[in-house]
Amino acid sequence: MAKLFTELQIGSMTLKNRTFMAPMSLGYVNPDGVPGEEQQAYWLARAKGGVGCIITDATTVDPNTPYLGPTLCFREESSIARYKEFTNKIHSYGAKIIPQITHPGPESISSFSGVTPMSSSGYKNSMGQDTRALGTEELPAIIAQYAKASWQAKQSGFDGIELHCAHGYMLLGSFLSPLRNTRTDAYGGSLINRARLLLEVLDAIKETCGSDFPIILRISGSERISGGNTAEDMMQLVPTLIQHGADAFEISGGVQYELPNKIIPSHGEKAGINLEEAAKIKSVSTVPVLVVGKINTPELAETVIEEEKADAVVLGRALLADPEFVNKIQEDRRDEIAPCAGCLVGCVGEQNKRRPASCVINPFAGKESRLSIEPAEISKKVAVVGGGIGGMAAARLAALRGETVTLYEKEEKLGGQILLAALPPYKDPLMKWIQFLEKELLRLNVQIERGHLVNAEELIQSNFDAVILANGSQPIMPTENKNACTAHQILKEEKEIAEGNVLIVGGGMVGLETAEYLDSVKRGSLTLTVIEMKDTLGEGMAPANLVPAMIRLKNIGVNMMTKTRLISADEDTVRLETSGEEKELSGFTHIVYAMGSRPDQGLYDAVKDCGKEIYLIGDAKEAGQALQAVADGAAAAMAL
Repeated sequence: MAKLFTELQIGSMTLKNRTFMAPMSLGYVNPDGVPGEEQQAYWLARAKGGVGCIITDATTVDPNTPYLGPTLCFREESSIARYKEFTNKIHSYGAKIIPQITHPGPESISSFSGVTPMSSSGYKNSMGQDTRALGTEELPAIIAQYAKASWQAKQSGFDGIELHCAHGYMLLGSFLSPLRNTRTDAYGGSLINRARLLLEVLDAIKETCGSDFPIILRISGSERISGGNTAEDMMQLVPTLIQHGADAFEISGGVQYELPNKIIPSHGEKAGINLEEAAKIKSVSTVPVLVVGKINTPELAETVIEEEKADAVVLGRALLADPEFVNKIQEDRRDEIAPCAGCLVGCVGEQNKRRPASCVINPFAGKESRLSIEPAEISKKVAVVGGGIGGMAAARLAALRGETVTLYEKEEKLGGQILLAALPPYKDPLMKWIQFLEKELLRLNVQIERGHLVNAEELIQSNFDAVILANGSQPIMPTENKNACTAHQILKEEKEIAEGNVLIVGGGMVGLETAEYLDSVKRGSLTLTVIEMKDTLGEGMAPANLVPAMIRLKNIGVNMMTKTRLISADEDTVRLETSGEEKELSGFTHIVYAMGSRPDQGLYDAVKDCGKEIYLIGDAKEAGQALQAVADGAAAAMAL
């Protein structure tokens, strides 16, 4: 632990420890480009939580060229003054803070206002829109924008900057990657030519801001795809980048369009995914090397530094899950760290739905200015019915407020549907949530009644002041015959399918994961077909989870049909409507329904008028994901 909490020098910047907070665009930005109360509270919570340096979201060098939505930027002197107030607050906790300076280039949302995004060579961007190749005559003005924005950052009290030039993404990444840059002039072709714009930007920033203003470069240690930059390419380039003023390197990996799961490592990606590349680059670098990428446990963070694989760790989703991650390591309270399970449901999934990001295990993420755990004015006796993740979260937060809590679970194990969600391949990290919450309930002296199916009369006659109902839902089963079952029955091992010809009705996350699970436990020949009414499979899944899942499903030969509705089914034959035409398919040995669930509200209806405080949460309220169940649980616990 000692090395993780030693000082680190990057140029003129001295960090109190070797932890950084990664830049993550989460949808909290104000339209004027300056962090408002909510976004400031989010970062301040992590500064208070002990992190050594915060790297903010993408900060555009051109306020008229935003990145995918409202984007941090410097507009005028008044905005610099407001930034200065914010950076002073961060510094009050002993933390440093730097902005991630970038020109969004091909990733600019300016295309929606009729402006074609600019790139190195002209290609379709991450949104499938055409970009245009920049002319060499346009580059000096853009270089000047980088220098000006960096100077404004210095005036705003930032301790340095980070330049984004990774993932074949945004403008500098677009030039640096051979996957994007097909130019034949001085800015294309060889590695040094592709790096020319970056080198000129470095020179301009150092000339404008002085040699004592640190610059960290975020680079892909490897783009991990044929034809992309390799670790050896980066090792060759690093000394030149240092000569031009790079004071440190943050090593990421992957390339945005083709391999999002390598940039935001999800299920199936190993922890510390970029460590090998970071170690290689460290071997040739004379300045500090930082590493990012699924560093989500105290043990891994410590090991990286102890074994000198990198000089610092960059923590992303681990700090979304628990803003006190760093302090809890230093104070030896690691059992109290709320764990990131790599699910991407709140942090990325909500962004894909054009909603501000959140976190399954931390319902306060992004809401720090509005939500906090306040002690109860009068301690109440609270019953929580249902030991799934929503009920466990509600029980924990109620106990933290000082309530006397009893949790009832009809099964012997806590966890509810997370126990099933963790069974498909690569999903076992979800059990981290349940293990954490169970430890917390024990630490907080919550009374846990296992194997106890509560009835309405018991609750009505009890001396509880409040009841939180988190008793879940029931899976939809449209037909009853010997060959039919639900995905839940498969995952609960109530129904076994070792071989045969299987139809899965429902191509959402549950249906796709059930297909993977069946393939992983088969003991004979197994044919799998998935049908989905909508145009796409895996609706709502984050791309970093969906892309590798689809690759795996194709590799195991799953037949996937979209725009296909089930009309009827008997024991081995189904009638379908696909793309407006009816057809009949037969020969199925099993039909598995993954069509969602219906709330189980019978208990609520029986007790809602009994005179106690009654709260209905999670799937019992409306069938959905763990994210909503925990948010409901938090709201109920805060309302007591």
